[in-house]
Amino acid sequence: MLEDSSASRRDFLRTSSGALAGLGVLGALGAGRASGSQAASAAAKEPFTLATMPRIDVHGHILANQDALDGYMALRRSMKEQLDVEMAMWVSVGSRAQDLAALLQIPELTARYEGRFRFCIYDYIIEDGLRFSPEELVEWQDRGAAGFKFYPGWGKGVQIDHPANTPVFHKMEQIGMVAASPHVSNPCGTFGRRSQWFDEPVEFWRQQRAWETVLRRHPQLVVVNAHMLWLCYSDEQLDVLRYMLSTYPNLHIDTATTPTFWHALGRENLRDFMIEYADRVLFGTDVGSSWFVPVLDKQFPKPCDKTPQYKRYFAMLETDQELPSGIDDEHTFQGLALPQDVLEKIYFRNAMRIYPNVRKALAALGYLEDKA
Repeated sequence: MLEDSSASRRDFLRTSSGALAGLGVLGALGAGRASGSQAASAAAKEPFTLATMPRIDVHGHILANQDALDGYMALRRSMKEQLDVEMAMWVSVGSRAQDLAALLQIPELTARYEGRFRFCIYDYIIEDGLRFSPEELVEWQDRGAAGFKFYPGWGKGVQIDHPANTPVFHKMEQIGMVAASPHVSNPCGTFGRRSQWFDEPVEFWRQQRAWETVLRRHPQLVVVNAHMLWLCYSDEQLDVLRYMLSTYPNLHIDTATTPTFWHALGRENLRDFMIEYADRVLFGTDVGSSWFVPVLDKQFPKPCDKTPQYKRYFAMLETDQELPSGIDDEHTFQGLALPQDVLEKIYFRNAMRIYPNVRKALAALGYLEDKA
């Protein structure tokens, strides 16, 4: 899906170690609270309302440059004005338009935008093995990387459980680096509704089993799997997802793109699932890709204009409205109308617990009392 423009798999870190050494911690926030955060600060006292709770999108493909981030800040203002919501933070898991070298400027961008953007290292081409060595993971974590995103699911035959990857996963366990929205397999529907990505269920389930092998070998690995692990295209698949979450306590999922397939699930089944596993579900959208809300993304491609896409997600989770669903809005789905405490967990509490420095950033922005 994303292309790596590096000359080789390790050239970037080989040639930039000196520059990296002088950068300091990526996650450092600017001194004091954000100008423009006073309204959030005034409304920061719990209990939260839908208008005051901070929302964190943990699955974005956001360029690490000022123009792109200014567009997301404009989007944040639009969402406040039009929807009366506090979009507090985004976690970027990489972008097809940007090489990892862009991460060298993130300390300055983190300070400029007062911690509203967290950036992950990433690897979208893993056929020849994961990009980073265990030692390199430590270097990036020391400099504030929010996690490591990798994408085994696009190519058939990729073996994420290959023994060569074991040292990387072991080091992630050891240092507590989050597997941030790794994308395992691709959607594969039941008989009669296969998808354009996977029309071979044997390969789909092979990749699912390979990922489970990784989780079984590395029980301390903290994971937020992208797209509900793509186990959301039938009620039977959702039962498998229940099994996965029940079996692997450090496994979590994000909701990115999945509303396009929720029409294939029983509404009450999905609602019960979200409530039962509220501690394991995180809000994610795929913003920055063309798969956020595909029909609306064609109408509103610029980040600053994507309030309608977020409105669709919020309505899916918060209301019982009948809403368009499907890749081409060819179906409808009744919103889940989730309870307030479940929404808080999905929108920010789970991310605050899992990702480094997020709680500190929310406190600095005025959403929480600083309990440090």
